Amino acid sequence: MKFTIKKLLLGMAAVMPFDSSWAADAAGGLSPTKTAPQAKVEADIETLVVVGMRKASFTEITEDAVKLVEMPGSLGDPLGAITALPGVITPASGGEPAVRGSSPDDNRYYIDGMPAGYIFHAFNTSIFDENVVQDFQLFSAGFGAQYSQSTGAVFDIRLRDPEIKDLATTVNLSLLRAGLFLEGGLTDSSAFYISARKGLLQYLIPEEDKPNDEGTRVKSAPEDGDYQFKYLWNVDANNKLRVSLAGANDFAEAELTTLSDQVQKSPDLAGDAKFDQQFDSQSINWTNTADDGAEFKLTLASYADARNLNWGEGYFLELGLDSRLLSSQYALPVFEGNTLTLGGEYNAKKHNYSARAVNFVCTEFTVDCDADRRELVKDARELNIAESSLYLIDNWQLTDTFNVEAGLQRSGNDYTQEYFYTPRVAVAWDLLDYLTLTSSAGKYNRPPDIQKILPIVGNPQLKSPQAEHYTFGFKGDLTQYWNWSVETYYKQLTRLPLGLDKSQPDFETLYSNDVEGKVKGVDILLNRNLSDGWYGWMSLSYSESTRTNKRTQETRDYTFDTPIVLNLVANYQLTPKWNTGLRLTTKSGQATTEILGVQENPNFPGRYMPQYGEAYADRLPMYGRLDLRAKRDITLLGKPGTFFIDILNATNKENISERQLDYKKVNATGKLHVKEVADMGILPSIGFSITF
Repeated sequence: MKFTIKKLLLGMAAVMPFDSSWAADAAGGLSPTKTAPQAKVEADIETLVVVGMRKASFTEITEDAVKLVEMPGSLGDPLGAITALPGVITPASGGEPAVRGSSPDDNRYYIDGMPAGYIFHAFNTSIFDENVVQDFQLFSAGFGAQYSQSTGAVFDIRLRDPEIKDLATTVNLSLLRAGLFLEGGLTDSSAFYISARKGLLQYLIPEEDKPNDEGTRVKSAPEDGDYQFKYLWNVDANNKLRVSLAGANDFAEAELTTLSDQVQKSPDLAGDAKFDQQFDSQSINWTNTADDGAEFKLTLASYADARNLNWGEGYFLELGLDSRLLSSQYALPVFEGNTLTLGGEYNAKKHNYSARAVNFVCTEFTVDCDADRRELVKDARELNIAESSLYLIDNWQLTDTFNVEAGLQRSGNDYTQEYFYTPRVAVAWDLLDYLTLTSSAGKYNRPPDIQKILPIVGNPQLKSPQAEHYTFGFKGDLTQYWNWSVETYYKQLTRLPLGLDKSQPDFETLYSNDVEGKVKGVDILLNRNLSDGWYGWMSLSYSESTRTNKRTQETRDYTFDTPIVLNLVANYQLTPKWNTGLRLTTKSGQATTEILGVQENPNFPGRYMPQYGEAYADRLPMYGRLDLRAKRDITLLGKPGTFFIDILNATNKENISERQLDYKKVNATGKLHVKEVADMGILPSIGFSITF
């Protein structure tokens, strides 16, 4: 496995990632589902009417979540499989996913109403144990009014409730991670579970005596850990109380030498680079369900986040966030087929910031973040921001075949002094028994990235990005086990940030809201549910994503634009004990900017910088990867368990993630030499799980 400081820090020019997503315990998204009509019941006849079937109770993992955990390439991670879903792109440099042409910064994550500073560790595995995720939904466009602070996509993660049963302990151990999971009942009406995991990469990647080809010497391989705790008390038939705790941590240390790309552009970045982040959160949720079907939820949550970076010539960045969240929701059946939902949240955030660092003015519109180097910043301050949202949703089953959901949200914050009213609507119309038309439209907004509105390093007058979403599609059943969907979408993105270079008269303000974006595409999904020992799906996505500089009217492909993505996933029960699966991914190469030559570094005479061609007009080579997984049921020490084998990139295909100057040759000749940086090669892993 390759260790790169760029994947760890996601670029030294963007070392202020301290915008944090809070969770909200909201029910459902703007994807209305048909409610089966109630059958008439004669007074003298006892009739059982089945109007639907849950895939699992709240204490059980849903069938869809099981598929994600079992998917090859996920390493048993319930969120590791999201890249096989339509419209989801993992940036070549790593990091959180981009969905349907939007930025990773445009996403928001909901986790049972409790806050999470981040849901992915440094190497993209999620912070969740496979035993705790009850269900997972991705709303990639046109989501409902209960979801706020997102202009891209919403990841709605539901952790299952503890099961009232005898205490059981599950031990998981693989080459990459070790974990312990305990669950059991405390009384006849209460139960708990606790998960604690620790990454093992630090034992597999030793400290290095010399730097690798990218100029990085590993001093301490990535270390990570996470935990979840949940307590459930069934107070009575109508009331439930849940207490949740969660946290995670990541740490790594490396040396940046003169061979690294960043140091060649900025020699003062040379030296040790240390990365340390962690979060801890707590929440309590009360749910009341009335006999008439009305439901009330109240959540109180607390969250603390700390992220520290040290590098180069005494540079450091210390970021802290303390938050308090109050959210509630009340759903009331007004009459048959109609439900009104009223809800909202209030989030008080305190940001702490301390830094000694060179300010690089950079956005996703910027080709090279090292190009616009500003002054040395020495600053420390505290920033208090209150964010709030209110929403009203009316879900109405107008007929047996037609459902409409209309919502209105009011949201804003007291820092930018902006408050928005954003309408959203979605319809689902059963044209035939096996064919449903779906469509949605809505307006969305989110706060600016905190690192771009801080005084001195940003522009406090920057406004909130906004978006409009439109979707239209069809879905249906082919047979009892086969179903499909086709959905087209269009997104209009406005007031995106632009980094101002010295050619602009107001360049000292650093950033402005002068970028707009357009995204359009289609997602196709063909799915087979479990039958005859196997299941699988095929997803095909086509999209176009562009960004336009309103000041120059320059339009270019978005940096994460990936026109074609194809995923094939299959899982087969080979024998009563052996289960096997594969995942094949192929996609267009990510947009990149061709390096046409070299030029003298204006900040450091005698050093070189790339000379670029047309921005994002070139592409990396086509990407392809085959992942395999095999699992066998075993008995160890008389206890049930599983043994599993994972092989990532089984064909050892060399996928190019970046092109950069080969500075060793450039410095020797003064001429252009470009090298390609490859993603990871083949990565096998074995492990086992046993329950006592």
